[in-house]
Amino acid sequence: MESWLHRGVIEMSNFLVFAGTSEGRQLVELLWRRGAEVCASVATDYGQKLLPMGVQVYQERLDAQEMETLLQTKRFDCVIDATHPYAKEVTTNIKAACLNAGMPCLRLLRPESQQENCLYAADMAQAAQMTASMAGKILLTTGSKELDVFARDPQLRERVFVRVLPVVESIQRCAELGFSPKQVIAMQGPFSCELNAAMLRQTGAKILVTKESGAAGGFAQKREAAQKAGATVIVIGRPSEQEGLSFEQLITVLEREFALAPQVQKPYFPLFVDLSGSRVILFGGGKIALRRAAALLPFCGELHVVAPQICSDLKELEISFAHHAYQMGDCAGYDLVLAATDDRAVNHAIYREAAGLGIAVNVADCPKECSFYFPALVQQGDLVIGISSSGKDHRLVKMTASRLRAGEF
Repeated sequence: MESWLHRGVIEMSNFLVFAGTSEGRQLVELLWRRGAEVCASVATDYGQKLLPMGVQVYQERLDAQEMETLLQTKRFDCVIDATHPYAKEVTTNIKAACLNAGMPCLRLLRPESQQENCLYAADMAQAAQMTASMAGKILLTTGSKELDVFARDPQLRERVFVRVLPVVESIQRCAELGFSPKQVIAMQGPFSCELNAAMLRQTGAKILVTKESGAAGGFAQKREAAQKAGATVIVIGRPSEQEGLSFEQLITVLEREFALAPQVQKPYFPLFVDLSGSRVILFGGGKIALRRAAALLPFCGELHVVAPQICSDLKELEISFAHHAYQMGDCAGYDLVLAATDDRAVNHAIYREAAGLGIAVNVADCPKECSFYFPALVQQGDLVIGISSSGKDHRLVKMTASRLRAGEF
């Protein structure tokens, strides 16, 4: 890395991101929003649809030679490998192509999750051997790429339910390997703990096979769901990676070495608007959702809460409820969206849908994803005071609101 890190700042930032993961897509969006020239390489048409409009996308699977040809033709300032931790061959090809093209390459690493109370398998083949000697049905959440090892033994195949992306390529592969339609769950995540547990109970699966996909891949939600459903978890070990950067480290390097504009966040203007005719949807059924709902209710026209479980205090409010986990499409038709679940992946998915539809959104656990902030309110008659710190200092906001209510100012 030292051979290029200190050669001076590049005036024009031009990045190629191999964006095969959710964090890869997040990186592309960040670069694009900061004004950098960014191209993305994805393997499927579905992956292309998830990227921001206006980003140049190369949508095809590239081997090492094709990657090198692309790099020689386009001459990027830096290539970023944000592919899946298990795509070891792809990472090897990207490294080789960059080396041959004389181009800097950075690897974005996905943090590993804890694996307590899980069985370990070195690869898919070993996982298949382990499940063959265990009783019960099996839920595979490892995708369609290596399904063949679970399809070779007809008796094992009959016990398996496979969860794959809802794309033609994945579904066709399942059919070709002999899995019947009732064994195929074609859905796009993120999957909450509740939804994972529901799938385990619906299928009757007592074994969950997963890759160690980290927080971005919903590993914790799978493990917790298996515990609730009384299922055994078999984890496919992640290939070891010695070199790479976290998301935050990567952004720091790009800002320092490739003139990526630092993110400058101005405080949001405290605009008071009429919400009496608005439709608001709130995702979450806990304490944060309760505070949001109680504060909004006197101001908005219609408030709808969506959550698998809703606390008793929230149920006492005069609002409508839907007892289910967030599903893509839930945000359509609303004027404001609030994400206040206890699942970061679900909140991020809500943000992406709302932002894509041009709907103002507030995300309780991520100020960077908020198009508006939820203020602390102090109200006396017609006087309404909203207090915000641009999502940075909740303690100061709470203290200031308390002092105002106590008449200390």
